[in-house]
Amino acid sequence: MLFGKKEPPTRSELIVEADRARSKGKLKKAIAGYRKALELEPKDPAVHVKLAPLLARVDEGEASLQSFRTAAQAHLDKGFADKALAVYTQAAETFPTQVHLWQQVAQMHLARGRRADAVKMYLRGRLHLRAKNERREATELLKEALALEPTLFEPRLDLSLLLARQHLRAEAMALLEPMVKAVKGAQLRQVRWTMFRVSPSLGALWRWLRATPG
Repeated sequence: MLFGKKEPPTRSELIVEADRARSKGKLKKAIAGYRKALELEPKDPAVHVKLAPLLARVDEGEASLQSFRTAAQAHLDKGFADKALAVYTQAAETFPTQVHLWQQVAQMHLARGRRADAVKMYLRGRLHLRAKNERREATELLKEALALEPTLFEPRLDLSLLLARQHLRAEAMALLEPMVKAVKGAQLRQVRWTMFRVSPSLGALWRWLRATPG
């Protein structure tokens, strides 16, 4: 080594420095550090998982998603399916309106025999889709949840209202009508009220009033 010449930082040093920058909220510095570390080991899942959320925060959405995918695939290549699942779950939470991510997580749960967890992921994704222009995606997630667990009560009502708002009232009523004979009490009143909201009429209002205690 020539006198006075400084050795370039090692990969570990780059990561430590990037971690320090991240902890101080210096996002651009942290991102630059992680990217330099990835030049030395491009598929390191641990670094990609640190980098991805930061990229999302600086509006580099596509780069963030690519880092999440790279991390997940690296885990899958090593046989760590649960770690890959955790990465995709984090990606879905980071980009909650990206329906395909919730679907990916749900499918991974199903592949491992976790039906209930798959349903939870579909429903969690739906909670993030509240805007008018997101109704179609919300409908899609609810339908997939109900395909796995048809007896879900609140999601069924939710789906019927979403369908009605998309001018699919017949489909909405087809979901609600079988519930009238399957439930009673407070749940029956909820169903009757939802039916009135889907298709307002004096008859629907009267049926709801009859189901409501005096």
